[in-house]
Amino acid sequence: MLKRTLKALLLLTGLVMVGTVGSLNVWATDADYEVKAIPSPNQVDKNKTYFDLRLEPEQQEDITVKVTNHSDQERTINTDVQTATTNTNGVVEYINSQKNKSIDLPYNISELVKTETKEITLAPNESKDVVYAISMPEADFSGVLSSGIIFTSKNEAETERSDSDVAINNQFGYVIALVLHGKEEVTSDLQLSNVNLGQINNRNVVFAQLANPKAAYLNRLNITAKIKKKNSDQVLYETEKNDMQMAPNSVFNYPVSLQETEFKPGKYVLSIHAESKGRKWDFEEEFEIKADEAKSLNEQAYVHHEKTNYWWLIILILVIIVLILLFMIYRKRQQKIKALEEQLEELKSKE
Repeated sequence: MLKRTLKALLLLTGLVMVGTVGSLNVWATDADYEVKAIPSPNQVDKNKTYFDLRLEPEQQEDITVKVTNHSDQERTINTDVQTATTNTNGVVEYINSQKNKSIDLPYNISELVKTETKEITLAPNESKDVVYAISMPEADFSGVLSSGIIFTSKNEAETERSDSDVAINNQFGYVIALVLHGKEEVTSDLQLSNVNLGQINNRNVVFAQLANPKAAYLNRLNITAKIKKKNSDQVLYETEKNDMQMAPNSVFNYPVSLQETEFKPGKYVLSIHAESKGRKWDFEEEFEIKADEAKSLNEQAYVHHEKTNYWWLIILILVIIVLILLFMIYRKRQQKIKALEEQLEELKSKE
């Protein structure tokens, strides 16, 4: 059985927790440059090392980040601002805001924060300040707008080739959180929007599409999910995850693993129990797995290919065994024929 291995570098997973917000995140430990937020006079909490600001409507404010190249080579670093979203692990991130959905945003913070320095070129051991201009909207808003200022550097010298001849660039990056506070706080919420079928790493999963429609972080989120056949009490699949977090106005595709089994057509019921800091939610949603969708996903699933390869391996082994047996039978017959010929020769010689 032949297997091809593709090296996947998942280094762009910038995590910055707000509410339990971290100041800075680096997703490559051997990055040879660093970034540092210069404190703003509009900080809500002066002890925070990320940008946690309260500004007035239409206020213009500049914030600054110092970028330092610690290497002995020239370094080019790109920067961008992206909205905070929630990934399938229940972690707030900023680099996949196009992939992870946002809903009911009061404003898109990435449109309110701009920089003229999208690309920074640094000589060895050089530092530069990068300025980001914040333009607050005309109307005030409630809750918070949250984003991350992202820094990435591609080191072409470290491009490597995988076993599948796919070029891979090691990327080094940082994220600094940027939070803008509105006129008053709001309370986060949780809703079950939809149930979808899908895959993670070619394994079948059912996604419970959870939504936090409020401009507030939903922290310390614990979820238990169960899937049963309709009109049955038997739990087919169950998963539990704790200490997760949802970004403001974000969608969380919570995965329920099918534990390396195939989708089977039929009607099912998904039950969700969620808790966050004393608050509780319970949802129940009926969904259907249709035959054509199940077949399509099962054909893509790794478990299906494993089974297919497994049976081909069994067939191959059986064929080899049969060939060996046939060869042994043929060899024994040849030995018997040879023995008979020798006996005949011996009889002829005696005559």
